[in-house]
Amino acid sequence: MLGTVFIIVSFLLVHQTICAPRALVADRCPKGWIHYAKAKTCYYLSRRRYTHDEAQSYCKGLSKRASLLRIEDARENRQLQEMTNEWPVWMDAKARFDIVDSAAGLFSPGYVLRWPNNRPVRYSNFGGASRDRRLRSGCVTVNSKGEWSNTPCAAKAYAVCERRAIGKPEKVGCGKNWAYNRATRSCYRAVTRDNMTMLTADIRCYEMGAEIDKDAMLASVLSEEENTFVRSLAQAALTDVEFILLGAFGNANDRQNWAWLDGSDFVYSNWERGMPHGGRSLAVLVMNRRGKWINHYADKILSFYRAVAVCKYKL
Repeated sequence: MLGTVFIIVSFLLVHQTICAPRALVADRCPKGWIHYAKAKTCYYLSRRRYTHDEAQSYCKGLSKRASLLRIEDARENRQLQEMTNEWPVWMDAKARFDIVDSAAGLFSPGYVLRWPNNRPVRYSNFGGASRDRRLRSGCVTVNSKGEWSNTPCAAKAYAVCERRAIGKPEKVGCGKNWAYNRATRSCYRAVTRDNMTMLTADIRCYEMGAEIDKDAMLASVLSEEENTFVRSLAQAALTDVEFILLGAFGNANDRQNWAWLDGSDFVYSNWERGMPHGGRSLAVLVMNRRGKWINHYADKILSFYRAVAVCKYKL
């Protein structure tokens, strides 16, 4: 009886905040900026070339809300081709060495292309020689054909700055089958699949997010309240769930050396007693049925233990 009551309470907790917040709808850009309605973004092309660091400073000088170019999908990549001339332009991402990264699909040591907030770059379009060799350390430019290439950060290229368009408030919400959490201003969705590892679960999060033009990944948990919310969402999806896959990786020997895939600061933790544990320098994070955290292997299947993955994207 108590179990049934708990399941009902959990379901209500998960679904009580489906109402959406207020967000911006793009309708105009500052003078001199080009409006891209599909991405609700404004772009500004520099008239001279800069190093990568200089280009970043140039964009911040135009607006505190501006950054260097961040291309999220093929549609935006095609749109930018119309803006660029024969010279390449800088991207805001840099390649950094890593051992494994589920969100980036990295299964062995290599370089991962990341945005400044440490989130992995999901879409890429490397062409020519760059397509035939592995990503290496450094910066990235995109040419007038929309092809990306590794470029030394000290080289000169034009800057395309971007910022959110200016708009009027309008109610928007989470996508269908996603649950909204007012406290975190984020949307969540539980995933139950056979033969699921942390790697395949995060790929599934990305696929479901892409269906609604959102950058979803395995959830970060930044407070006790969010921990309870994520646990309740998983239990509503699978009543006898044993493990919940979360979006963090770190050192099994060090509680302080952990990070979230979405770039959030690791400000909250809820480790099970004796955890993390083991000899791996790189492990991933799983929540048990009591809401406590344990470390696990990125490539090990958890479905045999009644596992649920929780995906998240921020509004």
